[in-house]
This record gives sequence, C-alpha cells and structure tokens, in this order.
Amino acid sequence: MTTLMVQIDGTTVPLTTCFWVRRTADGCAEGSLHGEYAATPEQAHKEFVPRQRDRDRDQKAGYTHELVTREQWDATVMACLLGKCEHRQATTEDGAAR
Repeated sequence: MTTLMVQIDGTTVPLTTCFWVRRTADGCAEGSLHGEYAATPEQAHKEFVPRQRDRDRDQKAGYTHELVTREQWDATVMACLLGKCEHRQATTEDGAAR
C-alpha cells in the first residue's frame, strides 16, 4: 500500500498523520478532521459541510480549511476547540457572541 505524503512548511509527512482544520474568518479553529479523509482543502470543506449552498455561504463568510501537522494542531488548534484561544477571549471582552 502506498502512503500519500504531503509537504507542510517544507517538511514532508504522511497525510495520515495530519489534520484538516476548519477556521473562521478571524482564524479561530472550529473543527478538525483526520488528514486521510481529504487530500485537498476543497475535499476537506466538503467533509465538514456536505451541502454546496452551505459551502458557498462559508466561502463568502471567510471560512478556510488548512492542513496542519500534529505539532501545529497542538500549538494552534487545541486551544480554539477547548474555547481557550485568543479569538474567543477577544469576543468575550468586546461582548460579541460567536
């Protein structure tokens, strides 16, 4: 069986060790998906959001889908998913709800 390899920030790693991250327009991670479920950002978006009209709305709203390593996930995504990130703190301070 062939392992699909990807390059992230100059480092080549197996796709199966990576994660797709769904980010809001302000950069907050809102969801995570194991790398093997998609090979492109478009495929990842379809996994997160099955209906085309919802994906179109996401794109207009500034959502993105990014492939990250486990180390990047630990450093930048985990806090968002636990509600402890700078994005959530900023919205709490200004009173706006996410």
